[in-house]
Amino acid sequence: MQIVIILLLSAVICVPLTQVLGLGAIPGYLLAGILIGPYGLGLVQDVPAITNISQLGVVMMLFVIGLELAPSRLWAMRREVFGLGSLQMFASAAALTFLLGGVLRHLVGMSLAGAVLCSLALSLSSTAVAMRLLDERGLSRTPMGRTAVGILLWQDMAAIPVLVAVGIIGGGGTRAPSFVEGLVAVAVVVLGRVFRLMRWVKVAQLQELFTAATLLVVIGTAQLFDHAGLSAGLGGFLVGVVLAKSRYREDMETSIEPFKGLLLGLFFLSIGMVINLNVLRQDWPFVVMGVVGLLAIKGLILYGIARWSGLPSYHRLPFALGLAQGGEFGFAIFNEAVDNNLLSVPHRDLIAVVVAVSMAVVPVWLKWLERLRMRARERRGYAPEAAGD
Repeated sequence: MQIVIILLLSAVICVPLTQVLGLGAIPGYLLAGILIGPYGLGLVQDVPAITNISQLGVVMMLFVIGLELAPSRLWAMRREVFGLGSLQMFASAAALTFLLGGVLRHLVGMSLAGAVLCSLALSLSSTAVAMRLLDERGLSRTPMGRTAVGILLWQDMAAIPVLVAVGIIGGGGTRAPSFVEGLVAVAVVVLGRVFRLMRWVKVAQLQELFTAATLLVVIGTAQLFDHAGLSAGLGGFLVGVVLAKSRYREDMETSIEPFKGLLLGLFFLSIGMVINLNVLRQDWPFVVMGVVGLLAIKGLILYGIARWSGLPSYHRLPFALGLAQGGEFGFAIFNEAVDNNLLSVPHRDLIAVVVAVSMAVVPVWLKWLERLRMRARERRGYAPEAAGD
């Protein structure tokens, strides 16, 4: 109970502060996590336990996205998912491998295998950050949002083979997903009687019971996929797609929305907790260089993809910046690489801080970009009046 009070109090204090400053909610949650985490005031020490719970926020967010995508619409997005998603990931990984393997490796002493794995991990973006930024601006259902969702879905699927590759190269660690278990998990979701379960619960006409059933479906599917060695978020998304044409779709989305928001806030809090302030203080030149290099490389590639895919010019830069940060799967890959002796603990801590800081600065920079554009539009709007005077 004490930890819950600390988490809620830190969020209630910090998030309104960053909102008043015009920075958005995400930096507030990250700041709260830094303050109460083990590298701040030390009020919360068991960060892995909080991170495991907070991952449900990402699962629920992907479930809601799935509810908006009927199977026919998902198939229509195959270009964004498999085409643009794979292009972004492999192009970013190649460019980052050149930077880490060819330049920074000699400065920080990172092995070539570690540099390649870090590049693959850094090519992944944060689904939680990107979708929160899109939702705040009402862009989730625009062509920009559709392209972003496609790329993020590909990354969620691609993160699993990367984790498996770490275990294969290192000779241990992650349990490779069983093909049979994975197939059973998918079959249970696709062919299961989820519709019948929701219909049966609806008969009771109790809103709290319907909410409980919705949580059971989402969390149960996530646990099933996790047990099969697959992505829990992918399981949440898949069951959402299965229920996209259900007559209970809107009720399920309404029921889960408060839990999604709270758990996503907890997720951002947990990201703030893993920022090692000692590393940030001691190796700040590498952190700054890493964050700038990461955002610049991924941003340029994403901007090119946005232009090539035909997004409007005014959406290209926000799209590129919104997906340029590192992602939550990166932390899992870094930890697995350490377990398999492919990455040292100091290198893990350094690159994890780079990812966390990139997730913190992107919302701030996006706000700054929007203000610059607003001022530019105001100047253009006032210019004719001034000329007329």
